[in-house]
Amino acid sequence: MTHQTGIEASEELKAKISEALKGSLRFLRVTIENETLVPKESAIPNQTWESDLDSMIPPLLNDKTSCYLFYRLDERNAHQNYLWVFFSYIPDYSPVRDKMVYAATKATIRKAFSSGVIVDDVAATSKEELTLEGYKKHMESQKAAPPLTETEEQLKLLDEAEKHSDVGTTTRHSHLHGIQFPIQQAALDALRELKAKKITYVQLSIDTKAEEILLSQKDAGVDASTLHSCFPDGSPRYHFFLFKHTHEGDYQESFLFLYSCPGFKSTIKERMLYSSCKEPLINVAEDQLEINIVKKIELDSGEQVNESYLMDEVHPSKAAYRPKFMKPPPPNNRRRSPSPRR
Repeated sequence: MTHQTGIEASEELKAKISEALKGSLRFLRVTIENETLVPKESAIPNQTWESDLDSMIPPLLNDKTSCYLFYRLDERNAHQNYLWVFFSYIPDYSPVRDKMVYAATKATIRKAFSSGVIVDDVAATSKEELTLEGYKKHMESQKAAPPLTETEEQLKLLDEAEKHSDVGTTTRHSHLHGIQFPIQQAALDALRELKAKKITYVQLSIDTKAEEILLSQKDAGVDASTLHSCFPDGSPRYHFFLFKHTHEGDYQESFLFLYSCPGFKSTIKERMLYSSCKEPLINVAEDQLEINIVKKIELDSGEQVNESYLMDEVHPSKAAYRPKFMKPPPPNNRRRSPSPRR
């Protein structure tokens, strides 16, 4: 999960979203202007959603301007509400700052719209991905037609875990807070080495077929300046890192947990499994291995990870305390003497 930016939806956008959720619009495009989410183009349905997609959406896009798009399908849910697809369009040639801001504000705009009717989330970097052909390729890659809602995916995975789980130290367990897969012995040993500060970095992955958490990498030479290079582009990962640094003149060593999930580049199953296994894994690290994790961070990639970023996470800056100026009371029953002339 990327970090929130403090950007919020304008009143105009809230009104437009309300109109869209009533089913009168085919799409709604949203941009960020002056640190605020604002509505841009929208249109009523003309033909089927397949036909409207190619005729309405590509002409609105260019290669350097990011935006969000909510696109209405023709299907409805059990409550007779129309289903929607959410597109976050962040082109490769857009400014770096725009990429960061739009990525970090994604959760905010989704929440403002109503995630209960969003059945698919597409992160696009080119106009071709927002055509009918491009969207069909996306659905094929996800092996979901039509895709399930986020809640349905979570319930399905937890249900599958419940059917196959047994009681024992080497089997997985499912519960309300996630799925606990067995952890490879090599992974546990690496975490113990990390706790003993013999190494600085441990990366864990999930074998989705074997349903087991595995050791992907351990290293004694990874530091804040090289940590970003350990993040894979196409798959989620769990990262445990010993952050050695100096804060306000004091040398400190802090254990961090980072969960990276590169969005649309990973499959739905991967995203859901990694998300569901995260909390049980943290519990094992903290409660069983007694690793004192001072900060838990979720992010899309390692691009922004450096010493400055980690310092801001571990030691967030605090506004300086400035006592309110108190005007002294005037002398009782005494007149102020005139100032001497110069």
